Amino acid sequence: MSDDRMWREWSQLAKQSVREKYPFHLERFEQEVLIKIQREKRRRRWQVTSWAAGVVVAVTLFFQIAQPFDVSLWGLTGAERGQEVFEWITPDEGFMHALKNGYPILPEVKVEKDGFVYQIRDAMVDHRRITFTLLISGEKMEEIARIPDESKRSDMLYGRLGVDLGELRQIGGASKDFQLIDGVHYLIIKSNYRIDEKKMREIMNQTKPVLPVQIVDMHKNDADEVVAELLLPLPKSVIVSEKVIQPDAEVDGVLETDSLLTSLKVNQIIASPTVMEAELEATLQDGFELYRLENVKLVDGNGKEYPAIDDRINENLERVRGGDASRVQGSDKYTIQFFPSLFYEEVPEKLELRFDEVSANKSISENIMLDRNAKYPQSIPFGKKNKLNIEKVYYDKGKLFIVIPNKRPEEIILRVEGRYYQDFIIAENLETVSLTFEVPKQDTYQLEMSGLEFERFPLKGVIPITK
Repeated sequence: MSDDRMWREWSQLAKQSVREKYPFHLERFEQEVLIKIQREKRRRRWQVTSWAAGVVVAVTLFFQIAQPFDVSLWGLTGAERGQEVFEWITPDEGFMHALKNGYPILPEVKVEKDGFVYQIRDAMVDHRRITFTLLISGEKMEEIARIPDESKRSDMLYGRLGVDLGELRQIGGASKDFQLIDGVHYLIIKSNYRIDEKKMREIMNQTKPVLPVQIVDMHKNDADEVVAELLLPLPKSVIVSEKVIQPDAEVDGVLETDSLLTSLKVNQIIASPTVMEAELEATLQDGFELYRLENVKLVDGNGKEYPAIDDRINENLERVRGGDASRVQGSDKYTIQFFPSLFYEEVPEKLELRFDEVSANKSISENIMLDRNAKYPQSIPFGKKNKLNIEKVYYDKGKLFIVIPNKRPEEIILRVEGRYYQDFIIAENLETVSLTFEVPKQDTYQLEMSGLEFERFPLKGVIPITK
């Protein structure tokens, strides 16, 4: 598989992911990413040739790990900036609370193979989450550090080696940095993932449980190749245990409103060593799903707060997908996570779920006939609030070009004759984006528009759990 084909296929997957996870409310950040991608893609072979895929990479690095967005991804690497003091990954409040209560940090694991040295440090895991720092050094890393071509060196560092937890991994991400520390070059990968609790339970039920962390080479043609595997021994102190908090039978635990969200209740809260996960059941009108609860937290009778794990930008709820099993009388189930966990404490006599605003969305799609010879610009309504503004449509060199304003260009996803765009071209003045589609030349085309429609409204929510 060629690099171009690999990136095209990966970008399609990335675009799909970004459509599901990110509503593009970070306009200034997106614009910076967009400009940098456009400038770099002509000279960096490893750069993804998709605006949406670039945003996926950037947003993952930006939000998932508690480390600021680093200019080394686009400019100088850490080594070129000079010696740095290395900081290990900072445990979040959930892991830190567990640590204070005697929960273990796993022993360091080190493997040397094919000129690389792989070390896992500061690993913490329960049956729901894992965080660790991976250091890659060795003779091969020093050879990479000496590559004079900055683009090729960046390709080797940021586009090649990655972490794979296999079926254990659910969602999360990893940041990468390249640093010179005490004369040694390190590629530092800081990982933070939510893991499949069922798979983790299977591992912990083994006689001598070990958690496999694979290092993969992402440059291979057909599939990622495992170049090294580190086995993290799991001591008995890593427990697969939890505390289930059920709402009191005598509390009125259902919030009913006359808004788009008609009802919301807490079914249960499961407290594990590093995190609490609440299961919510919600009923919404007109095909909408919950997207966010703003300022959501658990509050006990003394006013102590247990905030949701929240990056303040993306959805903080996850819908439970499981067919009819996830629906009760037309309602949908969601999960939301909080910390620190009540795993180590007594359940408070009084506990409430509170929030002050609701965001919801639903998928919408519309098909229209696109006339290449019509008069442009045109504004095409999409849903109740959105519209697609087309500046120009033309055909050139076997491709159809649709020119749209450079303002959140992926807010409405376009397909022409069933095909996603192959590439984009940003105008020199940055005011428009041209999407290119490989379709035959004809006068009219089937244009499919899809996207999300959002609703946001204040709602002072208080749901008693215990009293």
